[in-house]
Amino acid sequence: MQDQNALFSRALGVVSLGTAILVAACSSPGDGGGGGSPGHGGAGGSTSSGGTSGGSTGQGGSTTGGSGGATALGGAGGGAAGNGGSTTGGTGGASAGRGGADQTGGSSGEAGTSGSGGGASGKGGDAAGRGGSSGSGGSAGRGGSGSTAGAGGNGGSTGVAGAAGGAGDAMRSAGCGKTRSLQDGKRTITSGGASRSYILKTPANYNNMNAHRLIFAFHWRGGSANSVANPPDADHNTDRPYYGLPDVSGDSAIYVAPDAVNGGWNDSGGADVTFTEDMLKAISDDLCIDTSRVFTTGFSWGAAMSWKLACMRPEKFRGALVYEVGAVSGNSASQCTKPIAWFQSHGVDDTTFSYSSGLDVLKVFAKTNGCTYTMPTNPATNAHACVSLSGCTAAYPTRFCAFGSGENNPYNTGLHGHYPSPKDPGETVTWVTAEAWKFISQF
Repeated sequence: MQDQNALFSRALGVVSLGTAILVAACSSPGDGGGGGSPGHGGAGGSTSSGGTSGGSTGQGGSTTGGSGGATALGGAGGGAAGNGGSTTGGTGGASAGRGGADQTGGSSGEAGTSGSGGGASGKGGDAAGRGGSSGSGGSAGRGGSGSTAGAGGNGGSTGVAGAAGGAGDAMRSAGCGKTRSLQDGKRTITSGGASRSYILKTPANYNNMNAHRLIFAFHWRGGSANSVANPPDADHNTDRPYYGLPDVSGDSAIYVAPDAVNGGWNDSGGADVTFTEDMLKAISDDLCIDTSRVFTTGFSWGAAMSWKLACMRPEKFRGALVYEVGAVSGNSASQCTKPIAWFQSHGVDDTTFSYSSGLDVLKVFAKTNGCTYTMPTNPATNAHACVSLSGCTAAYPTRFCAFGSGENNPYNTGLHGHYPSPKDPGETVTWVTAEAWKFISQF
């Protein structure tokens, strides 16, 4: 009789082990170990085996089994279902089940809850949306313990990278969701104790829930905000409003044309930098803009002002686009210590700001942006040539376009290559506009 009992007990052990192996084989992978296999009985029962579920063997029930009754055939009442592990895939069944009626062994431990999925999408770029690498997805969730592991949690989706690796999430201004009070047209603002003015242009389909790019367009010496917003002037210094950008932007950006004092951006005592900051704050507080996609552009003295802002307030601007730039706004290479995306065009026949002086400015930003500077190829007489510098710090591209003497200002030949709207033969619209928008739209 004793031998029969021993044989029967061994047979039950084989059945239980087979059940544990079958259950483990069906388990989906998880990082946590599987729960304990069925308890083998009451007091004196054998140690529970942990089921494997892709991970290491989970720690099973207690080594003594449940606190069942008598020791008949696996103990009075094999262990009830072991509780599953925690959502982080901890140890296996909490304990062997407690005995009940005659059973051949504890039932399988219940699977733990599925491991929680990965974290939310990572966000590329820093607060300014600048060039962060793609955000890391959340790590895979850990399977629950128990005989059937919880399914692996889904990893978080890949975060959106910052600029120049894919645009980062918009940094919405305080004006988003507000009923606007600033309307298109000439606006005035007090800055530095003086009354200053600018012209505002918003999209025809402006929506206060959409964060728009904001582009400052500075005029040339002797020009005005109106010259930029409603060209052309006598010299046709720009053929289209805001240097043609609204023509190619799909009317998706907000434009600002500031007015200088006495026709020039002297930035005496930093007044023009302060004026720009005051305009930016007023517009950000009232309209919905993306504060990580603010740009500055301009021709001649307006280009010098954009250069000034690129060096003095790089944290405020994503990039600067300058046409025939020269140092007339108190510019100094020593002010340029932080990278900023940079686009520049210059005529080889410019006699106002020489081509060589334009290349000197390019060298400043090549250094600031960590680029490898090489001498750009001179274009043909009736053509242009553009090059993107190599080796630049990620998210801070630097691009330079030159145009030949055949593309000089046809309305004032005395200006030679000092001209923001050069055209290749047969063109009626300057190629600069398309190049500029291509540069802006990558962010």
